[in-house]
Amino acid sequence: MDNTNLLLVCSQKQAEEIKALLSLSANSFSVTHIEKSGNEVLRKVNQIMPDIIITDYSLEDMNGYELAVKIEELKICPTIILANNFQSDNIDELKKGSLDIFCVTRPINKQVLLHTTELAVRLSHKFRDMEQKVVDLEYQIEERKNVDRARGILMKKFNMDEDSAYRNLRKKAMDSGRTINEIAKTIIQLFEKFK
Repeated sequence: MDNTNLLLVCSQKQAEEIKALLSLSANSFSVTHIEKSGNEVLRKVNQIMPDIIITDYSLEDMNGYELAVKIEELKICPTIILANNFQSDNIDELKKGSLDIFCVTRPINKQVLLHTTELAVRLSHKFRDMEQKVVDLEYQIEERKNVDRARGILMKKFNMDEDSAYRNLRKKAMDSGRTINEIAKTIIQLFEKFK
């Protein structure tokens, strides 16, 4: 695992305890920021871009679960909440369906914290990679539909065969420095106006 940047939201004493536990790991953890306020984290998190947030349940201005939900909505990173047994049961009930909220019960077990941190970061990276692949595939499908539709228009309007229509689209894209999808969209829009 590469260097993992952590943002801790807790007291200085708790931060030292967490840093000491994580320093015993063979993996590279780097605490980039320590905050006490959930609102302060929300103001800074887009600039900090941590790999993971570890927060105490009890914060100055909100609870750790409320912070974790807001971080999840922003799609920044996973959040581990450090909680007592009662808080942990409550969090487990509330976070059903969440992929980015984890809970570690106090007293903190080093192995549980390390495992949860590594797992959360790994899952988050895999999930973000899959999201990007879905976006890329959706774009490719849209592009293919547009190219096929524009090719059909060129074939019908200018009596071209499939290969000639496609070569025409590709040439227009190369000559104009635009993508074939942009050219296809332009052709579709032009011919839809003059139907």
